[in-house]
Amino acid sequence: MSKLRRIVRSRLLIYLALLYVVFCWALNTVLVKQVVELIDPLAFTFMRFLIMTPLAFGLVYASGERPRVERRDWPMMLLCGACGYGAYQYFWIIGLAHTTAFASALLGAFAPVFTLSIVALAGLERVRSGRWLGTVIALGGIAIYEGVFAGAARFQLGDTLTLMGALVFAGYNVVSARLLERYSPLTLLAITMAIGAVMIAPGGIVALSHTHVDRLGWYVWSRFIFATLFPILLTYPVWSWGIARIGAGRVSLFSFLTPVLAGALSIPILHTKFTPYQVLGAIVCLGGMALANILGRVSFTDWWAQRTLPLER
Repeated sequence: MSKLRRIVRSRLLIYLALLYVVFCWALNTVLVKQVVELIDPLAFTFMRFLIMTPLAFGLVYASGERPRVERRDWPMMLLCGACGYGAYQYFWIIGLAHTTAFASALLGAFAPVFTLSIVALAGLERVRSGRWLGTVIALGGIAIYEGVFAGAARFQLGDTLTLMGALVFAGYNVVSARLLERYSPLTLLAITMAIGAVMIAPGGIVALSHTHVDRLGWYVWSRFIFATLFPILLTYPVWSWGIARIGAGRVSLFSFLTPVLAGALSIPILHTKFTPYQVLGAIVCLGGMALANILGRVSFTDWWAQRTLPLER
């Protein structure tokens, strides 16, 4: 009985830690949405990376590691930095400025679906039919959310940019998986973040030159501090710890809570209002993405063959 209690307590701690992570991610989307209405999105992002990048390298050195990149890995490292931070941040932050926080979180959660498509088309992995079924359902949910079936289609610029950002981040998922065979998560985080910061710099410097930083009040700075510390530096290690304890499959299911929490938080914080078809579309979309994850090992062709095999005999 005592062993069972220890297991339950251990699992409960892991689940609470993962809930903390997705809550921080959801809250970050909502708070950043508030800020980009008051400050240039690229200026805000560039300032974040000016602080986050040194902090990331500080974590690497504090852990006893020394960030070094083999010459053969530089092309993939540059691509990883562009997909994970450089190009991705342009799409994400500008997209967020032109859509709702909930739509940003929902469409951003499409990255795993795009990842499946990339690995399938590249022949890197066999994608089971169960995942494709979930993907189709998720795409249908997006169409419902955007009002296609309600005669109120209104796909915004921000929605398009956010989906493009999710596609770019899917490239990061694929490339980083190969690099993680030779580099620790912390080292990869620091190096790719530095690459991303360099790519963000051109647009960020121009935007920052037109921003009166001295006039930014505590309202903006408090959100800047949260966005700088929590979304990556104080959550990624917890997320990785969760994966090490209960596996990537179970942990990834928690990521589907991010849009739900972002939507819930946007109601009291941003006073967002949702139409019935948006709520339905979000439910269908999240259900499809969750189904794609759960049925990741299921092939309906194999399943049907196993079911009909005794009859054929």
